[in-house]
Amino acid sequence: MVTTPPTLIVFGGSFNPPHNAHVAVAEAALHSVENSRVLWTPAATPPHKQDDVDLASAEHRLAMVRLATAGNGRFEVSDLEIRRGDVSYTVDTLRALKEERPEAELAVLIGEDSLADFPRWREPKAILEMARLLVYERPGAPRGSVPEWIGERTMFLDAPPLDLSSTMLRERIRAGRSWRYLISDSVPAYIDRYMLYR
Repeated sequence: MVTTPPTLIVFGGSFNPPHNAHVAVAEAALHSVENSRVLWTPAATPPHKQDDVDLASAEHRLAMVRLATAGNGRFEVSDLEIRRGDVSYTVDTLRALKEERPEAELAVLIGEDSLADFPRWREPKAILEMARLLVYERPGAPRGSVPEWIGERTMFLDAPPLDLSSTMLRERIRAGRSWRYLISDSVPAYIDRYMLYR
């Protein structure tokens, strides 16, 4: 019997904070790729958010991701990018994972908005040599044709298009508006305990 190698789906981001749309998309990725696991990798400093004063510390974001993903045996949380420090680039993370887990096939889970910007990522062709892209719909994301060199290594997920963002959640928290059922059950208590996003 021929067995397919496991696929490690790398789900990176600031997760500031992680919310139910993140979890729903990760779950959809698991159902779309057989023999897979999702590796949540909170960024130390996301390249596009280096001056973001609203960014919770890496330690807080890592702790919240661990809380949000607890209970799903096919979710893993990695502190790889946080341990490395500095600005987090996907290509560097994939190279490290290739060394750590040479047996795994790699995929990168991104939103449709990030796909439009992908040609401007650091070493995009090197990324596609190491991993394929799994893309989920983001309401309001720019639509357009995908260059052939990207499309050959891209799979679009059948995931619910949830119009929920970390930015919206932070605004609701700051404004004292209801937000608890938009985030996994254990994360709100953590946010309250450390007075994040106030």
